[in-house]
Amino acid sequence: MYQPVYQPVKSTSDTVKGLVFSNMMIALVVGAGLLLIWLGALLWGFSDDSDVDKIGMFLRSLGMLLLVGMLLMTGLVRTDMNNWVRVILILSSTLMLIYIGFWEGFWGGLDLSGLFNPYG
Repeated sequence: MYQPVYQPVKSTSDTVKGLVFSNMMIALVVGAGLLLIWLGALLWGFSDDSDVDKIGMFLRSLGMLLLVGMLLMTGLVRTDMNNWVRVILILSSTLMLIYIGFWEGFWGGLDLSGLFNPYG
């Protein structure tokens, strides 16, 4: 006699984690973030108009938000990854925030060169 295979019910958090932080979604969001950073930098660098400058800074900042957010959340949420991979994801997103920042065009970024230059 045929009996169906018992499949345990996954919780909602496990389902969302599996969908949002799957390998394909991580690759898509990181790729989209890098593309937006690149397009924003091109618009910001080659524009003569201040409105186009602001659009370029917005695209660049949105790409940085996507990239840093996905790297940070992946490092925090994905427990199936190697611990060193998770540490590198969190560290790289933190370093991007410190050295690049979201709104470099508006505030000039965070200048930490005086901390590491003993002669300056």
